[in-house]
Amino acid sequence: MNIILVRHGESLANAKGISQGRGDEWADTRLSKEGEEQALKVAQRLKSEKIDIIYSSDLKRALQTAKEINKFHEVKIKLDIRLRDMLDDENLEEFIKKCDESFKDIERENKNVLVVAHGSSILTLLAISTGSREEGGKIVREYSSKYGNTYVSLVEKEGSKYNIKLIGCRKHLEK
Repeated sequence: MNIILVRHGESLANAKGISQGRGDEWADTRLSKEGEEQALKVAQRLKSEKIDIIYSSDLKRALQTAKEINKFHEVKIKLDIRLRDMLDDENLEEFIKKCDESFKDIERENKNVLVVAHGSSILTLLAISTGSREEGGKIVREYSSKYGNTYVSLVEKEGSKYNIKLIGCRKHLEK
């Protein structure tokens, strides 16, 4: 079982440097032109990967990215509101709990899963996959300010453990 994690492409709000999770509500913006190009590039990168199902945040920018990738796979997309980014005033423990519940559902698939979500939710899923609050915290701290749009991470399940094979790869954007 592999879990491929992809952050959505650049949104209109990202392009303007606007937080999309201010206060207690979301700005649900679509992809910018740059974001559409990023989504196409990550889709090309992942076209030969074995993907059995896609989990996506229900927000437009993530779903647009998931649909672009899915053009090469034609699998079911499950929308999961628990994969939304963390709101500015959201309680951290509640956010982690939502991500953990989502991770458990992804685990139960026991298939190759693509997750398209937001920076904080992807880093939290990576942290959860370590099985250690300390190790997970290191990942979040190290990558939180540098996990860009359509960056790719890979987690492989080996027995009962998860091994992070890749974090925040952007080689598809360098072409």
